[in-house]
Amino acid sequence: MSPHAASRVPLWDRIEELTAFQKFMDNASAVHGRPEITRAQVIVQNYVCLFTSKRPVCCKFLTDNPVRAFRNAIAHANWTYAPDFGRLVFWARKGANQNEPLSRFKVSQNDLDFCLKLSRGVAYAAYTVLESFEDA
Repeated sequence: MSPHAASRVPLWDRIEELTAFQKFMDNASAVHGRPEITRAQVIVQNYVCLFTSKRPVCCKFLTDNPVRAFRNAIAHANWTYAPDFGRLVFWARKGANQNEPLSRFKVSQNDLDFCLKLSRGVAYAAYTVLESFEDA
């Protein structure tokens, strides 16, 4: 089976969506004084970036804790802003045991920016490689 046979969505369409997402991020970052835009940007970037990169194509860093725990917290709406809006606070299990209690984590804006940029870079790289298979 070819690397892209698992999806009926053409690879170019995925790259186009990722490019449109980047344009949205650039535009949203330029808007100041509009909390609703910033909040929409936060949830969209976390969802898109962290779920795009959850496959094994990504480096272990993006699939392990605390990034894995944060991705799960985003998926289950177990996150909020810190009182100073300088970081996000989230609750997730440290392991895979469903009986384990949720632990409290914090992620700084710098750490979050790094993870999201790395995730986007991995997605672009993966799609580019897959596109070269399609052309071959």
